[in-house]
Amino acid sequence: MSLVISREDLKTWLDSLLKEHTVYAPAAVEGVVLFRAIDSANQVAYRPGNATIGPKECLFPLSHTLFTVESKDGVSVVPAALERDAVIFGLRPCDAQGFAVFDLPMLEEPADQFYKERRERTALVGIACATAGPGCFCTSTGGGPQDPGNLDVMLTEVPEGFIVQVQTEKGRRLIQRAPLKESSAVAPPPPEMPRVPASDIVRAMRKAFKDQYWDRVADRCTHCNICSYVCPTCYCFDMRDYQQEGKVHRVRSWESCQAPGFTKLAGGHDPRGEKGAKVRQRFAHKLFYFPQEFGGVLGCTGCGRCVRQCPVNIDIREVIGDVQKIGGG
Repeated sequence: MSLVISREDLKTWLDSLLKEHTVYAPAAVEGVVLFRAIDSANQVAYRPGNATIGPKECLFPLSHTLFTVESKDGVSVVPAALERDAVIFGLRPCDAQGFAVFDLPMLEEPADQFYKERRERTALVGIACATAGPGCFCTSTGGGPQDPGNLDVMLTEVPEGFIVQVQTEKGRRLIQRAPLKESSAVAPPPPEMPRVPASDIVRAMRKAFKDQYWDRVADRCTHCNICSYVCPTCYCFDMRDYQQEGKVHRVRSWESCQAPGFTKLAGGHDPRGEKGAKVRQRFAHKLFYFPQEFGGVLGCTGCGRCVRQCPVNIDIREVIGDVQKIGGG
């Protein structure tokens, strides 16, 4: 037997969560689907596949104040406050895996305290994928369209509503007030998707590191940075101080290793000044450096967003295949 919640009861439960939580969910914004704080369960955009941009921004905002320094009556540092616990609703398994990947560098001691507090006070309620979207290849990067492993609660759509799988104690506390019913409903089989040869990619990347292949790929790149911004695991950032009304605000904003000047040093030297080196860095970080540092975990979840959004059709799946050929895989 399975535990099932009807679609109407799901809306009621979400609305009840809003009384005590900030709830982020996929919402339609000017023709695209983004994760936003909602005011009503009716604002949730249910659609096949993942959102245009994932929920990374809910825990790692595009731009946010880390703390404010006040000079009145001496110097005091006021950290940014978090008022309520949060729920991220409707994320797909690849984005939950994205947070698990994000955790490795962000929670490694000394942990990023801003991210840590938000991560600990946020529950993840995901929805299994019924279809594979264009560019998706999560089964090749250690995940799967129905993988509940990185979620607190997993919902799987069935005719009666959604099968509910509680994965953690945090999820149990969250779902305990939901009107669940026992049912004989069975989850549909997972969608099939093409396999990408990502196994042993670290060895292949090492061999292909100095190949001119990266210059050929970079000839197409415009450094628009969209691949970094839509990626659920990219965490490059810039920090700046802004003075306003006698206070100084330390602001952290997203940045990209593809951006011109990202690696430029104070003396003017840029160790990755060439386009080929910048493009290689993006793929090397996900397929070489990250798994070397974190026990073989790839820095890519196979969500397919960079494949769909790149204006010049640079495709990480093709890059993986090419690197395997160059590296003798």
